[in-house]
Amino acid sequence: MTLELDSVIDHNALGLSDEDLISLYRNMVLARKLDERMWALNRQGRVPFVVSVSGHEATQVGAAAAIDPSRDWSLPYYRDAAFALAIGMSPEDVLAGVFSKASDPSSGGRQMPAHWSEPDLNILTQSSVIGVQYPHACGIAYQLQRSGSDSVVLVDGGEGSTSEGDWHEAMNFAGIHKLPVIFLIQNNLYAISVPAASGVAGQVADRAAGYGMPGIVVDGNNVLDVYGAMTAAVDRARSGEGPTLIEAKTYRYYAHTSDDDDKLYRSREEVELWRRKDPIPAFRQYLVEQRVLSDALEKEIDAEVTETIATAVKSTESSPDPTDPLSHVYANPIEPETAVTEIEQEPDGEQGNLITAINRGLHSLMASDDRMLVFGEDVADPKGGVFKATKGLTDAFGADRAFNTPLAEALVIGLGVGMAAAGARPCAEIQFADFIHPGFNQIVSELARIHYRSNGRWNMPMTIRVPYGGGIHGAMYHSQSIEAFYSHVPGLKVVVPSTPADAVGLLRSAMEDPDPVMVLEPKKLYRLANGPIPTGDHRVPIGKAALRRIGSDLTIIAYGTMSHFSVEAAGKLAEEGIEASVLDLRSLRPLDWPSIEAAVKRTSKVLIVHEDNKFLGFGAEVAAQIGEKSFEWLDAPVSRYATPEIPAFPFALALEAQVMPNVEGIIEHARALAHY
Repeated sequence: MTLELDSVIDHNALGLSDEDLISLYRNMVLARKLDERMWALNRQGRVPFVVSVSGHEATQVGAAAAIDPSRDWSLPYYRDAAFALAIGMSPEDVLAGVFSKASDPSSGGRQMPAHWSEPDLNILTQSSVIGVQYPHACGIAYQLQRSGSDSVVLVDGGEGSTSEGDWHEAMNFAGIHKLPVIFLIQNNLYAISVPAASGVAGQVADRAAGYGMPGIVVDGNNVLDVYGAMTAAVDRARSGEGPTLIEAKTYRYYAHTSDDDDKLYRSREEVELWRRKDPIPAFRQYLVEQRVLSDALEKEIDAEVTETIATAVKSTESSPDPTDPLSHVYANPIEPETAVTEIEQEPDGEQGNLITAINRGLHSLMASDDRMLVFGEDVADPKGGVFKATKGLTDAFGADRAFNTPLAEALVIGLGVGMAAAGARPCAEIQFADFIHPGFNQIVSELARIHYRSNGRWNMPMTIRVPYGGGIHGAMYHSQSIEAFYSHVPGLKVVVPSTPADAVGLLRSAMEDPDPVMVLEPKKLYRLANGPIPTGDHRVPIGKAALRRIGSDLTIIAYGTMSHFSVEAAGKLAEEGIEASVLDLRSLRPLDWPSIEAAVKRTSKVLIVHEDNKFLGFGAEVAAQIGEKSFEWLDAPVSRYATPEIPAFPFALALEAQVMPNVEGIIEHARALAHY
């Protein structure tokens, strides 16, 4: 479907009054003049970086006019200054980002300019990463849809972003669920310097058919054309008919950013050709012909906009700079203070294994909080997960709260980001840790950084359950340990249960935390670890280790399967007269340093055991902290026992047994350390 200029009879046919037209025109002029002023500030050396909007004003102002920021959501991209102004942000808001001032509502000076965020206008924080916003939009739309709202979600991007897998995954999910989301692609013919002909096969809008939604091409330089297509898409979404893809053909007049030189990849003749199609003079002419804009009113608008921008520049440039780069890493910072010195007593509960505890914990949490959503690959009934962790959830709580997703890990995490922003409590399952890597960008660049990059204005209460580790004949792609990757990331919390009680308690603490929490579940222990499964509101605090055994000769520090093995090894060591303490970390980030320190002081010898590779494994960080903070208490070098330098465990059991740390290996290393 293509809308042409002559297909619009007049603005009255679109339901626009004369006052509406003047508002559209003013917003376009404001965006253009502000853009030109920001470029001037950059050339004067007063601001370091600018992203230009000139040429895109009609697309963005027309789109913003079609939605209601009091109930609808938007995810603009970095070129969307005109959209931001038209939807309700002020010139001061825009300039506060350009000057990187404390008053910057998007990030408080933490992000580059034009990375929009404003919770009061339902604008979800955006980043520099291309394409990640599309799954976020689907997560928001899913939550709005299941809550019965008629709100819609608008998500923007350039044509270059449609090459990213996140875009295709989001389009697919939106089509499957008929989500109330509008994908607005502003095709300005260049992804920085890459021409569309080298980055887009065919026409962007034509791809919509493959995802079960209409695709519309509009003249992105005609504000009425854009507004007409947008209102039709909004009406379609509000009525439950599903998503729409709109491709707006437009052009940017300046370089990609102030750091770019567009003369290297496009001719001046091409730029001048498109300048003849400038959306502002074209719309001005329409208004004059419709007798809506007089010379006097035009001059009044120009003068008012110029004064507004001058005032905003003056007030913003002199406003305070940000001063605190360390705050808002977490919404709920946890700093362990008290050491664990006694063996943790088991709670009451029926005996069961780890996987049963996880399943019961999920049922209990779903029953107590209707905001909680469980989703991932194969999690829905009747299968209920490849390990049966989610068995019965769909039957008990409905297909809208426990559901399958396509095989797309970036989508799974990105959906959770949007759901959390919209008020849900998402619990995503990644089927195997080995398959989480396509979601790395969404976890590290988005989920973990959103609270910090929004200066604390957005929380991300999301839990990611991840079965990990070896010992199940899983080979190289069903046995990986990933804790070192994710424990490295500020903004993310990482916990590892090793008992059924801990599985229940850590899962509840994770779901109640306002920060993203990754729960790494050791697959080897799913049916090997048995113990009481507590009921009720049992919690295990995040950031608190557990003493599993107390001894005086050495301390074994471990987590997950290795904690279970270490307890068994300590029992056998005792038969030799070697008394070993076993400290189960349970929480890798935050790390319970007080309990580690107390253990070092108690025994003065430490063996760290984990099943990840030894080189730069998590044990290296524990050893480094011990060496840095408690060196004087050591009677021997810190010892580590971990997997040798192989990519992952082999498939043959005979080979896996040679490389995966085991009880006998723990005994051997502990014995050597005790005799040091």
